Amino acid sequence: MVKRGIQYRLEDNEDGLTVTLEGRLDFAAERQFLELLSDLVVSHRRRVRFDLSGLSHIDSVGLGLLYIAREDLGSVNIALDLVRPRDTVLRMLELTETTKVFAITR
Repeated sequence: MVKRGIQYRLEDNEDGLTVTLEGRLDFAAERQFLELLSDLVVSHRRRVRFDLSGLSHIDSVGLGLLYIAREDLGSVNIALDLVRPRDTVLRMLELTETTKVFAITR
């Protein structure tokens, strides 16, 4: 059986929290991602980094989830960065001009 959705790891850093996402950020991951986001909003961190190096796929729902994360975290003054996207994920971010909205570090 193929496990759908995402898995994630949390790592505390000096200036925030890194969330390493693995798997597929799509409709199947929505509930799990929103639960994670709820925890991040109350985390009292200054910055959250989503490490996308483990994402094999992102679709329009996944992109929408990133925008929701940006809005929700921003509402409590937590900066959001996207780091290390794979080429296929980066291509989707570029095609949708998400790279103009988010701070993305390769």
